[in-house]
Formats: sequence, C-alpha cells, structure tokens
Amino acid sequence: MVAHFAALAFTGCIIYVAWPGSSLFSWHPTLMAIAMGLLMFEAITVFSPSSSLIVSWQRSTKANIHGFMIAASMCAAIAGFIVIYYNKELNNKEHFTTWHGTMGLITFVWACVQCTGGVLLKYNWLISSWKIRLADMKLYHATAGLCAFTFVSITIVLALFSDWFNSVATGTTWWGAFATLGCLSLMVMQQITTAYLPQSRIIKPKPITSKQDKRKERKKQK
Repeated sequence: MVAHFAALAFTGCIIYVAWPGSSLFSWHPTLMAIAMGLLMFEAITVFSPSSSLIVSWQRSTKANIHGFMIAASMCAAIAGFIVIYYNKELNNKEHFTTWHGTMGLITFVWACVQCTGGVLLKYNWLISSWKIRLADMKLYHATAGLCAFTFVSITIVLALFSDWFNSVATGTTWWGAFATLGCLSLMVMQQITTAYLPQSRIIKPKPITSKQDKRKERKKQK
C-alpha cells in the first residue's frame, strides 16, 4: 500500500499547487502528474508481486489492465503536451528552450515508442516474421519501460527546480514532492530489475544414499 499512497501523495501535491482551472498553464502540471505520476506508475505496479492490488488475478487480465491504464496515461500526457504548447503560442514564447522542456519532449517521444512496443508485444503475431522470441520481447519492453520511467523522473525533477514550482511550493511541499517521486522511482526500478535480471541459483549436491555411492565419494576425497 505504500506504493499507492506515494503515487497519490505526489499527484495530490502537484494538483494542489497547480490549482487546475486557475489558468491555462495549470492544466499542464495537473495532467502530466496524473499521466506519469499516477496512471503510468499504477500500470507498472499491476505486475508487482508485493504492491499490486490484483496480485492473484491471471497475468493475461493484468496485461489488459496494464494496457488500458497506459492508454489513459498517454491520453492525459498528450492533453498536457497540447496545453503547454498552446500556452507558449499564446504568449509568443519559444518551445523547448529549457532542460525541462527538452527532456519532456524526449520523454514524450520515448513513451510513444514504448507504447508501440507494448502493442506489438500484445499482438506479437503481427511481427512473427521478425523471429524474435516472446521472452526477449518482454525483456526489451520491460527495459524500455524502466528507461521511460527514469526519463519521467528526470523530467519531473527538472520541473521541481523551475521558476513556476518554486514560486508556488513551500519548502515542505517541495521536499514532499521530491521524496515521493524518489520513492516511486525506486519502487519501479526494484520491481523491474527483480523480475527480469538473471537470478543466480545455488546448485545443491545430490544426497548420497547407497553404501556403494558412499565408497565412491570417499575414494574421490582421497
């Protein structure tokens, strides 16, 4: 439950300081926090054996829920992207001139590519001629997903250092947003690396049962 509390706390913190509806710009952090800090995170933790709310459900059902939540996340992200682009156009400002803007664009494009990979993984018969093993496709998708959430985390951290956030967030709010974001990033990293990195196995020696085997073992030791 800690994971879900952290996701809700972070998203709630951003929505609180943004106060959606107070301006056109306010919808950008609101939609992006919902997209990346809540929906994308919850979509990833669907498969977590320790944090998932549906841990006992079939994997195929989890995969469908994961896909629906990622689709919702991307819809919110696209809306947030359109808002900030249109807001800059209204104010005659240049686009992608800050580290946050540039990293946000990279993250947005990477997320779109990652979603395409997820669709190909679900409907893998579309690329059957590529002769890629399903296990390898899952590994690639999970690794790319880890990269995607890493990019998300970097983009949000850069946003926390923006003039806007520092003008609306107090010290406690700033550190609260930073701490919960760090918690989300560590949970995603731990889940994906534990599930997909190769695990070392200890091979136990076979027990010696017969007297003949015991004699052979003594000879080997001598």
